[in-house]
Amino acid sequence: MDILDYYNLKEWWNTALTPAQRDQISRDYQPMGYPSGERYLYEKLVGKSYCETDKCCLLDVLACVAKDDAKGIIRDKTEQALKEALSQPRKNYKDIHLALTGLIKHHYRLRENPAHYDKAKELCLLQISIAKQAANAFSQPPKPKGISLKKLEAMLGHKLVGYDIPQIMPSHVGFKQLSIILEKEGDLTGALKLAKQAVEQGWSDDYQKRIEKLNNKLAKQKT
Repeated sequence: MDILDYYNLKEWWNTALTPAQRDQISRDYQPMGYPSGERYLYEKLVGKSYCETDKCCLLDVLACVAKDDAKGIIRDKTEQALKEALSQPRKNYKDIHLALTGLIKHHYRLRENPAHYDKAKELCLLQISIAKQAANAFSQPPKPKGISLKKLEAMLGHKLVGYDIPQIMPSHVGFKQLSIILEKEGDLTGALKLAKQAVEQGWSDDYQKRIEKLNNKLAKQKT
């Protein structure tokens, strides 16, 4: 069983994409930390997966790797996978958050088309709607999977470095991009509210600068 089988993507992979598209993507897909020259999409999975992300992020990476029309095909599949992931009782918020980041960037790059512009705003709102859950997931200290930290340290005979240390939060494209969009549309108050909300939740980025800039603009409007 390879990773496409694992995520029930093999039938879609073989029917939605042409042989040439599959060849290009499988050739260029290169997981971080692995040597080049292998087609890892078709490699047999051995043991448990220790990846913190899931199906949605895999599709997002494949969309980045893909060329031309294949990009759109995989982006559509990513959106479908996101809907499925959000409907599950147990959600991988890291996976959903990161895949939404890719989709927001994709649609905003095509913002000259009103459909893509509206889609970018819709996805920003969706990412913001799960921001608290995602922030909680990202801020949790890493822990060994399949075994308790205490038991693992007892087996090894020493304390492990790096575990139980709070993590640095990533950026939140939904907050930032929608704040920029609202500012350009003239809704400075709405843009400011989003920037402040991102800071309150602990997301990394230049929100303090944005808050200062928006406050200055609002002050000028009152004079």
